Amino acid sequence: MSPTHVFSSRYGRWLTIAASVAAVVAVVAVATHDGLGAGVQLAVPAALVVLVVWAMYWRPRVEVSDGLVEVRNVWRTATLPWPTYRGSTLKLSLVLHTTDGDVPVWAAPRSSSSARRLRRGRDESVPAAKDGVVLRQGTAEAVVEEIERRQSALTAAGYLPATAEGVHVQRRTHTRTVAGVVVLAVATAAVLLLG
Repeated sequence: MSPTHVFSSRYGRWLTIAASVAAVVAVVAVATHDGLGAGVQLAVPAALVVLVVWAMYWRPRVEVSDGLVEVRNVWRTATLPWPTYRGSTLKLSLVLHTTDGDVPVWAAPRSSSSARRLRRGRDESVPAAKDGVVLRQGTAEAVVEEIERRQSALTAAGYLPATAEGVHVQRRTHTRTVAGVVVLAVATAAVLLLG
């Protein structure tokens, strides 16, 4: 029916790139000035900072397709088949309500009132699909609008069953990300304590 819409933060990607560049510059500067050993010691906490910034700002996204809504947050991903979706709440952040509980959406923060005012006069058209995927800026308002539009279209076409019987939200933890943060945090503590 419709292309898949992927919402993520452009600001988050730039922030991650900036943090990575700053970490590399800091490690090289310390290694040049204080020696290779000091540079290696700084590399561990720098890697931890970059990993956490990546997990918080680059990786989160919301994918809205004809089959499901996938919410990738910092530590977990939730896959919501359409029959489980029951609505949303948009206050300080976006929360999707399902038959299996609520799913907070980290990737789509609510726009500030200033940003909404600035956007009023601009063209808010949806970009063209490339290979069946539309990449969009991840604001909570845009995500809710697309979810409601898609649900209405699927319901009108008769694709959504009346009940969610036997269909459940799937949640999975990002074990590699969690493990990487734990290992780097322990290594950072060891570097700081043992010097």
